[in-house]
Amino acid sequence: MDDDVDELIALLGTRIGAIMEDASVVALTIGSLKGHERSQAVVKLTSSVEIIHRLAEAVQVLVR
Repeated sequence: MDDDVDELIALLGTRIGAIMEDASVVALTIGSLKGHERSQAVVKLTSSVEIIHRLAEAVQVLVR
């Protein structure tokens, strides 16, 4: 693996970590939300999970 690929993997991993950190705040506070705010939080969490999944798939391709 060359340095560019290593750097890309590191960047993707960092991005995944940042998204997870943001999502954890939403996940930990969702119980205190009501109605529309709770629905929005669920949508945000679902979106975060999907993005993390796609980024992780990209990393898998790069490490093969």
